[in-house]
Amino acid sequence: MRNISLSNNTIQRRISNMSMDVKEQIISEIKASPVFSFQLDESTDVSSCSQLLVFMRYIHLEDIKEEFQFCRELKTTTKGKDIMEMMSSFFESNGLQWKNLCGVCTDGSPAMLGSRSSFQMKVKELAP
Repeated sequence: MRNISLSNNTIQRRISNMSMDVKEQIISEIKASPVFSFQLDESTDVSSCSQLLVFMRYIHLEDIKEEFQFCRELKTTTKGKDIMEMMSSFFESNGLQWKNLCGVCTDGSPAMLGSRSSFQMKVKELAP
């Protein structure tokens, strides 16, 4: 035990490595699932910082799993196009296919459910 370095950097690096490993395992499970869905919500905290929270539900070993994916700051606005850009970036960086998407759950805000430029309409264009 005395030979193990316990510096801040070592512990931080270990936590980061474990976090990345868990994320990679979940993404590989989602990719192996025939279909998946996600639930998202935009929230503004007390410091007026808008954040997007995303949970994904998928099939793994004949069981339905639900996992938290990310919480990211929406740097510009909370419009449907900004949320779509963030989700598209997440899909692209993790190799997920829109064609495997079978459902989306959101709150009833206009950015999510509007008739023209909402997030839901943009998702329907990619995954009818």
